[in-house]
This record gives sequence, structure tokens and C-alpha cells, in this order.
Amino acid sequence: MQILTKRFGILIGFAVMIALLLVNALVIRKQLATQLSNQTWVAHTRQVQFELLKTESVLQEAEVGQRGYLYTNDLKYLAPYEAATRAVAGHLDSLQKLTLDNPDQQTRIVTLRQLSGKKLDELARTIAMARAGRAEAAKALVLSDTGLLLMDNIRDVVGQMQSEEDRLDAERSSNYGKSVATTIFCIYLASAIAALGLVLLLYYILREMEIRRKHAAQLLEREEWFRVTMTSLGDAVIATDDRGTVNYLNPLAEQLIGKQLTQVMGQPIEDVFPIFNEQTLLPVENPVAKVMELGRIVGLANHTVLGNTNGTYTPIEDSAAPIRDHQDNLIGVVLVFRDATLERKTQAALRESEKLTSAARMSATVAHEINNPLEAVGNLLYLVKGTAGLPEAAIEHLLVAEQELERVSHITRQTLAFYRESKTAERIDVVELVEYVLKLQSNKFKTKTIKVKREFGECPAVTGSSGELKQAVSNLISNAADAVSDGGTIRIRLSCVENIDSVAVQIEIEDDGPGISAEHVDRLFEPFFTTKADVGNGLGLWVTKEIVERHRGTIVVNSRTESGLGGAAFVVEIPCESPAGSSARY
Repeated sequence: MQILTKRFGILIGFAVMIALLLVNALVIRKQLATQLSNQTWVAHTRQVQFELLKTESVLQEAEVGQRGYLYTNDLKYLAPYEAATRAVAGHLDSLQKLTLDNPDQQTRIVTLRQLSGKKLDELARTIAMARAGRAEAAKALVLSDTGLLLMDNIRDVVGQMQSEEDRLDAERSSNYGKSVATTIFCIYLASAIAALGLVLLLYYILREMEIRRKHAAQLLEREEWFRVTMTSLGDAVIATDDRGTVNYLNPLAEQLIGKQLTQVMGQPIEDVFPIFNEQTLLPVENPVAKVMELGRIVGLANHTVLGNTNGTYTPIEDSAAPIRDHQDNLIGVVLVFRDATLERKTQAALRESEKLTSAARMSATVAHEINNPLEAVGNLLYLVKGTAGLPEAAIEHLLVAEQELERVSHITRQTLAFYRESKTAERIDVVELVEYVLKLQSNKFKTKTIKVKREFGECPAVTGSSGELKQAVSNLISNAADAVSDGGTIRIRLSCVENIDSVAVQIEIEDDGPGISAEHVDRLFEPFFTTKADVGNGLGLWVTKEIVERHRGTIVVNSRTESGLGGAAFVVEIPCESPAGSSARY
């Protein structure tokens, strides 16, 4: 109930905070709209002021042009006059449109339009009189102050309109400033609400973390007591809940099953504890299911074996008992068993030997069947090479295909001889061997736009099987190409290293891929272990290690933090000379 109250209070608090933020957002939106409107009206007022100035200025330019013509009789003074008379109507129309919202200004526009018309008529009459040869009469009309009075009236109307617009500009600018201030206040308010919410959330999280830390310490203390007790037992123990789901293994059970508790936690007991009949290897009914059905202790049938993750079977004897709570309700099952291998060691050894013999016979049969079509392909390649007129590039590709076919044939011959075959060693130029492998992998490099950096030092020749070393280097470079992303980098270093009693060639293949996690490093060279779920079968590095060790060499992998490019780095060392009196098998 207390937990529900806490959760409800938290939800209410967050709901109130979100509601406040939403309301504040709506207010900010409204204020922004008001701000934009006020800004528009300020700009509108200033446009009216500009048009008023232009109207007055145009009329003055028309008057200046008229007087220049009267006193000089030069037609060039009529150009600004004519331009001004044409522009007056446009400015007056613009003023009328801009002040449609203001009836007083509309009235003044009518007066201004009438006065402007009279002024233009007066200017036009004087110019017409001058053109008709009545220059003195035109000058007399100018000196009569009629035009001056009209211009004074125009300035008076313009001044009234300007005052009105100044008043509106001040009012609208003030409204704009207030809307800006209100918007800023709303933004600060929203920030303050968000900050307050974050502070409250942080306080709640820290408090809950402290409470959970205390609970975790208590649980850890109890679990430690339980772990020590279960570890001290001489039998393997598995505990399940009332649905048959595993929730505990002691160390001896982990050892017999071949899995850690973290790997099987929450899995059905049938998957974690697979048991079979020792003679038929058929599944046997799990005792946990019987206990949950019968509600009492159940023993295991005779001749039962436990399947291990490594494919082996361990003879066991066990019993299962119900776990009940204080109300006598079944809440789980405890399974106690022990290793009975010593009692039936001879029979298990015979069965294992028979399985190995069958596996070897099957491998030899498969290798033999594969070898026959390989020989046919080799013959076809030989015939194609003899075809007249083949391009040099095609011949070169055929030679590479022939070499790779020979390497596959060598592998099948190894299988036929149970993975061992005696062969005369040959001297191998490591630089040429690596360049050959890079050429084979060139299509993969091009597809992913991989950059290959070569750092080849002076390296003496090594002794061994060229085909096997090509296979080993090819596996490492192919793995590096699979690890890097598009546009990645692979660096290959070749160098000569001097050990205490020998000289070796060191081959380092490094990439800038994601690297290898610490929990996988120790298992990299195990058969069938792979981190490439889609493209790997887990045999490449195992085969590579076998080849390197047959050449009396070593192979190690550096973790991501030790690699200069940020990915994985495999380092292979192959001795240059065989120890005196030794012979290698390839």
C-alpha cells in the first residue's frame, strides 16, 4: 500500500508539473503572437511616418522645380517638377491605405489630398503662364504668397498626422516592450518549473537509492550466508520456483552442468538439467516435475546421466524434494545430486571410444568423397591453362585458383590421415605469402572500402608448409575484415624478433573494429566458439592456432585497450630455423 501511495504521489506531482509547463507554453505562445502583432503595428506606424515625409518632400521638390524654371526659363528644372507631380498621388494613396484603421487620419488625408491638388494646380498655372510668354505675371503670382499659404497648410496637416503617428508609435512601442517582457518572464517561469521538477526528481532518486542500498546490503548479507552454506555441501544443489524455473545453483552443480548461475537463471529446469537413460540416451522424466505433481520427495531412476554443455554425459544419482512456505504451500523444488562417474567409469570409457571411432570413420569417409571432385576440378584447371590465346590476367587467376585448390586438397588429405600428415618442409618468404593473401582478400577490401596499411620490415624466410601458413594468415585477415566497418583500417606489421635461443618472424594483424570483450578473450581459440553469429562457425581461429603450433610458433591476441587502432590485434611468431635434430610434421 505504501508503494502504491508513493507511486501515486509521484505521478500526481509530475502531472501537475507537466500541466504547469503546458499552460506556460500556451501563455508563451499567446505572448509571442501579441509580440509579433505589436511589432507589426510599430512597423506600420513608422511606414506611415515615412510616407508623410515623402509626401511633403515631393511637394517641396515640385515647388523647387517650378521656381527654378520661372527664374531661369531652363527646361531642365521641369524634370524634378514632373517627377514630383507624378509621385504625389502614389504617396497619398499609400497613406490612405495605411491609415484605414484610423478615422481621424482618414479625414486628414482628404484635406491633405485637396491641399496637394491646389498646390499642384498653382504650380501648373505659373509654369503655363511662363511658357505662354507671361513670365512677369507668373512671378507676380508666385510673389502673391498664395503658394506659400498652401504649403503652410500642407505642412500643418502633415504635422498633425505626424503627431498622431508619433503618439501611436509610442503607444505601440510600449505595448511591444511589455509583450517582450511578459514573454521573457514566461520563459523564466517555465525554466524555473523545470528546474524545480529536476531538483525534486533528483532528491527522490537519491533517497530511493539510499533506501535500496540499505535493502541490498541486508539481502547481500543473507545471500552470503546462504551461499556459504550451499557451497559447503558435498553434493550439487539446484533450486527452482513453483513453475520449475531455476533460481539457484551451487558451485558443484555449476561444475557438473557446465554453466554458471548467471547463464541459466530463469530458465526451465528441463533445459538446465537435461537427463537421459545411460544405455539409450533417451530423455528421462525430470524429477522436479514429479515433485510438483506429487508434492513429495522423489528419487531418480537408475542408469541416469546428466548432459553437459561440452557434449559429455555424467552418471548421477539424485533426489528432489518440495520447498514449502509457512502456510505449507509449494513454492519451489530443491534438487540434490552427485557425480557417479567412478562407479561406471569403465562403461563410459568404452562408449566414448566407440563414439570417437565412429566420428573418425565418418570424417574419413566425407574427406574421401570430397577429394574425388577436387581432383576433377584440378584436372579441368590444368586443361583450361593449356587453352591457346588466354589473357595473362586469366592465366594468373587460374594459377591462384590452382594454388587454393591445392590448399583445399591438403586439408582433405589431413582429414583422411586424422588431421596429421607428414610432409617435407619448404622455405617460405613471409612478405610474398602475406601479399598473396591480401590479393585473395582484395574483393572484400573493395566491397567495404577497407584501407590496408603495410608495415613490412626485413624478414628472413621461415620453414614450414606454405599452404597451411596461407590458411592461417588468411583466417586472421578475413576476421579483421569482418570486424571493421565500412571505410575501416587494417594494419599488418612484419618484423624480425630475436628471442633468447631463436630468431622468429612476427606477423601482427591489427584492426580498428569494436575489439574483443574481456570475457571472450580466453575462449577465442576454442573449437566452435565464435562471436560472429551470422558468418562464423567457430573453427577458423582454432585451426589457425593448430597450424601455428605445428610450426612451433605462438599466437596471442591483445585486448582492445592494448591495440593502437582501437580494435583487436593478433600477433603470430614463427621461428625461422628448426631446432637442431628436430623434425616438424605438417
